[in-house]
Amino acid sequence: MNRLKTALSIGFIIILSVLNYVSADNFNTSIKENTLIKAFNETDAELLEIDMNFTAKINDTYLDLDNLKKLSEKIINKLNIDGLKVDKNLFQEMYNNDNIANYYCEDISQSNDLIQLTIWGKDKYKRTITAIISSYKDPYDGNSETDLVIDVVQEYTKGLKKTIDEISNVYSSFNARPEITTCIIGTFNGKLKEDEKIKKVSKALYSINGRKVEGFFNDSLISISAYSPAIDEFIYTGSNKMNINIALRYNEYEDKTYIWIGTPIITIGY
Repeated sequence: MNRLKTALSIGFIIILSVLNYVSADNFNTSIKENTLIKAFNETDAELLEIDMNFTAKINDTYLDLDNLKKLSEKIINKLNIDGLKVDKNLFQEMYNNDNIANYYCEDISQSNDLIQLTIWGKDKYKRTITAIISSYKDPYDGNSETDLVIDVVQEYTKGLKKTIDEISNVYSSFNARPEITTCIIGTFNGKLKEDEKIKKVSKALYSINGRKVEGFFNDSLISISAYSPAIDEFIYTGSNKMNINIALRYNEYEDKTYIWIGTPIITIGY
């Protein structure tokens, strides 16, 4: 079903399928997320937000638009997205408004073989939620499937495990278990010197017994892939295990240095 993976707008699905994601049977989200928070706290960065991505196939059937809309209503209820549905453009204009939690919007894209319905909204805990339901049928071999991607952004570390458990329960209702990637984003005032950035990364890795696997360095960006035994899951990059990704980049417009710490990789733009 490679055509489906290409069609989806969340690119990390492709990355994880290529890198061979491995998860231990005794999966423990609290250990993984606490390890990530521990590494982040060692950098002394100011927390901006935490982004959590979930993805899984929820059935082996193709849903037409009517059934996809019915499914979206169920998912909206499960995600506790309340309020009035509004036009997407109006929703984007109101995005920073305190009352945005009272509204949500939908967008539908459709072709002969793929229907994708996207939901944007906030819940009562002010978490920003994006849900993408994609249903696909292969015109050549007759196979079909429906996938669900949920992205949750919150601006606090409290209740992180609760958030993950809640979203995982949505997938459990479809007898599915999602792949999960988590990324913590923070900032430092001003532009950090090269040795300061390296020191931040080193402290973060040392706190979780992390070992550098590979890295990329230039004047504006540092990106490090590493492996920590504190986290059960890992992916392969070449023949090496990795489950931590750390990046730092300076934003000249804001005069801030951003840091991203993700597991197993950073799946959002930086």
